Amino acid sequence: MRIRRILVALAMTPAIFGIAAPAYAAAPAVSFTKIQYNSPGTDTRSNASLNAEWVRLTNNTSKAIQLKNWTVRDKSNHVFKLPTVTVAARANLYIHTGKGTAYSGHIFWQSGNYIWNNTGDTATLRNTAGKTIDTCTWKSGTAPTNC
Repeated sequence: MRIRRILVALAMTPAIFGIAAPAYAAAPAVSFTKIQYNSPGTDTRSNASLNAEWVRLTNNTSKAIQLKNWTVRDKSNHVFKLPTVTVAARANLYIHTGKGTAYSGHIFWQSGNYIWNNTGDTATLRNTAGKTIDTCTWKSGTAPTNC
């Protein structure tokens, strides 16, 4: 009988003291999932080379998300303000560094220079309120990087 009371008391300890298994942070609604920070081949600064540098955002939810006026930036404070763009549920959006016309799942920073540093950088995604939603950091190495 005494052993049973001890076992019951031990079993109830987590409930009494609020001890629980560690909570894991849920993925943000929109996150960086891959970054091609080093355009393949020689850096010629051609538009084709610039557009081979990109970041991929993923909508991790079951609903479409509007990203108008969200921003993507690097450590040097190059800032891209997203235009009116909706990312479908569980879909990707690629942001290419160079110039171009948006098409399904692809938009363009309209930059004439490379944005992402091959030797290491941090991409930051912020919502319209300026709150950081996600970051992705890499050191020098082989691109692309998975976030």
